[in-house]
Amino acid sequence: MSTPVSHAEHLPQLAQIIEEASGIESEAIVPEAKISELGIDSLSLIEIAVRTEDTFGVRLDDSTVLGFTTVGEMLDYIVTHEDK
Repeated sequence: MSTPVSHAEHLPQLAQIIEEASGIESEAIVPEAKISELGIDSLSLIEIAVRTEDTFGVRLDDSTVLGFTTVGEMLDYIVTHEDK
């Protein structure tokens, strides 16, 4: 189970990945943010997934990535699946 501390530890890195892939300012990237409302298209989301895999050592298949509705869901997945 994820904890707010784990999210706090990973959010800056994930926000940077999302900003670099999509151009969205990292300040707008909070756990409650809905991916669809941020305007992240599916191509950018796949790029985010690849960078997330490299950064956190998690495996993300396309259906998992496209199933995320919020940034927090991505964080939950990272926290529970990352290489420790």
